[in-house]
Amino acid sequence: MASARAEDDERHIAPLQLGTIERCVRLWSNKDDLVLTPFLGIGSEVYTAVKFGRRGVGIELKREYFHQAVKNIRRAETEKNVTTLWDLAEQNTATQAVNE
Repeated sequence: MASARAEDDERHIAPLQLGTIERCVRLWSNKDDLVLTPFLGIGSEVYTAVKFGRRGVGIELKREYFHQAVKNIRRAETEKNVTTLWDLAEQNTATQAVNE
């Protein structure tokens, strides 16, 4: 997973390892559940949620971290071949056009 640290960022004092996140997501959620992380960072929790068939929502204050999280989560969606919100919106638009 790529980093989004800016030059003036402080070092993170408690980085989580993906293995720990994977165990937590698998232990405390089920397929299709929504995983919420109030500290999105580069998207590790949501990335893992998508990887295991969950949905994810995260909140991030730093723009650089948010953009990196989006890239990481899109990669998880591609790897998992999960239908994204954009896919659903396109399908809905196509259905509406056919029905009109």
